[in-house]
Amino acid sequence: MEQIRILIVEDVELDAELTEHELKRANIDFISKRVEEKQDFKRELEEFKPDLILADHSLPHFDGVSALKICRVMAPDIPFIFVSGKIGEDFAVEMLKNGATDYVLKSNLPKLGHAVKRALKESNEQLELKKAQNALMESENKYRTLFEKNKNPIIVFDEQGNFKDSNDAALEFMEVERAEFLTKNLSDYIFYHKDVKTIEDEEFWFEGNILEVKFNINGKYKILDLTITPIKLNNKNIIFGVGNDITERKKAEEEILCSLNEKELLLREIHHRVKNNLQIISTLLTLQTSQSKKNNINDLYRESQNRIQSIALIHENLYHSDDLAHINFEAYVKGLITDLFDSYGVNPKKIGMNLHIDDITLGIETAIPCGLIINELVSNSLKHGFHNKETGLVSVDIKKIGKSKFELKVFDTGSPFQEDINVLSNDSLGLELIKNLVEQLDANLSFKKDIKEFKIIFKELEYKERI
Repeated sequence: MEQIRILIVEDVELDAELTEHELKRANIDFISKRVEEKQDFKRELEEFKPDLILADHSLPHFDGVSALKICRVMAPDIPFIFVSGKIGEDFAVEMLKNGATDYVLKSNLPKLGHAVKRALKESNEQLELKKAQNALMESENKYRTLFEKNKNPIIVFDEQGNFKDSNDAALEFMEVERAEFLTKNLSDYIFYHKDVKTIEDEEFWFEGNILEVKFNINGKYKILDLTITPIKLNNKNIIFGVGNDITERKKAEEEILCSLNEKELLLREIHHRVKNNLQIISTLLTLQTSQSKKNNINDLYRESQNRIQSIALIHENLYHSDDLAHINFEAYVKGLITDLFDSYGVNPKKIGMNLHIDDITLGIETAIPCGLIINELVSNSLKHGFHNKETGLVSVDIKKIGKSKFELKVFDTGSPFQEDINVLSNDSLGLELIKNLVEQLDANLSFKKDIKEFKIIFKELEYKERI
């Protein structure tokens, strides 16, 4: 087999190299040339004579849409695939209608090899189909051979739609025996729909017309691109319908559209969450401002950084998770407390962390307030609990105590609270924040002063999708 000649329309050399790398991985034997200007593209169409064109959507001085238009005029049979970083749903569908063979996102280059092989295969089949259609007119013997062996469904019928002949591919497509097929009419199989051409439509009979026809085959639909060729025979029109089965392609297009819709919904939800988190941060900073005259500015900055980091860690865990709505809370808490120890410069050889956390996953709606509560309680222990002690432990216990009910305990072995201090009525920002978050979780907060233990019983908040 000769090497495939591939013309790449791309202005970023590295992207072109990545494209070539994926083609080699797909075991495609090829030679390629890269262009990024209109005049170079037209020249290489004539001189290089490519078998396939891969084009980026947008270049500084040229674009894929213009390249496609030029290609359809100068070399209409060459497969044309868009390879771009971003292609909108409407644009992709429009380009396929205008003659593009396929499109592949740069973020999903491993699909390129399959797309190229399929495009070359379909191109070869289309060339074979054209040769077959021309040969049908030259000789009856050649006609019959090509007619029977053609892999595309070929249906012969009269002006009333009565079936007169077919090849084996058409019988296979229609899932019927020849004897039964010859008793049928085209109208027995065609779906009647406002967007589907039927034999009553005058446009159906235009010579060379390529129609997208939906067939009802045993209760399921199949779709043909049907090329209509009327032939005068004994003063009657006999119609050759040469089809290309595009059922799977249409299903794939529908799946792509559904996938794009799902991604749009996900993107809206992500924007909503980011907006909520920014609002939380804004509120925290506003509350922090009211404390600026009471505390050291550096301490306030560090507390703000730790609170924001506790939220950022949620999204980092989501980013690495297969589930973009829930996180492994055990891994999250370990990372959060490790960061807090680093932030306060704690020597882990002297002040240890004691974690007992069940294998729990929480939705982001619950994880963020719960993470902020842990941040405040552990920060309080590290800041105030070990002034007069060189060693000790900070403990965090989280366990599931019901179907969707959880228990959180945070305590330390540091210096005890003064007898005259009522911890739960303290007016510090940290405690006020904890109370607000406990209320947000619709939870119960209790405190055992003798063992310095905060206990919170909470349920997972119900997730509400936003559209």
